[in-house]
Amino acid sequence: MSKEISYQDHANHIGNNYFGNVVQAKAGALEKVIQKILAASKENQELVDIIEELTEYVTAHPYREIIGLENKLKNGGRADLLGNAIRYKGKFARRVCKSQMSLTEQKVYVQILSHILISFDQFVRPRIREDAPTSEVDAIIFEKIIEPAHSAIIEFDDEVTKELILGMLFFLTGKCHLVWDETC
Repeated sequence: MSKEISYQDHANHIGNNYFGNVVQAKAGALEKVIQKILAASKENQELVDIIEELTEYVTAHPYREIIGLENKLKNGGRADLLGNAIRYKGKFARRVCKSQMSLTEQKVYVQILSHILISFDQFVRPRIREDAPTSEVDAIIFEKIIEPAHSAIIEFDDEVTKELILGMLFFLTGKCHLVWDETC
């Protein structure tokens, strides 16, 4: 999570007046939410209702036929992703199991999974429906999902990699929350 950074420009003079300019690089919305989660968890460790939120993402989508990650990717013409998808999905699944006693980590996962789900539906699905080239779809996934999620979480946990974020995307795919073909 990037912190607000202030820069003083003491050399900025306009006419005979001196102006000390302060330029602030603001944290993104996802980063701000994660900062709030961290602050709240320090005050109150009894945030048990997060388990219910996370459960929504780690269980199968209730209104879609469960066909699994392999079939989702094949149906979407993305069997080329399958080997890494299975590996990254498993990596994230193991991490969720390992961290089930950390409410803070679970809250962060809910935020990141929500970001992935909404970003996929808003930016990736329309391009899939329009039959965009896979290179364009992959670029959108990186730009709108992987990079912002990784940037938001890296200061909270420097062990989180972009592969883990991609694993979250494939985890949601396997649970039928994300649709990769243009028919749905």
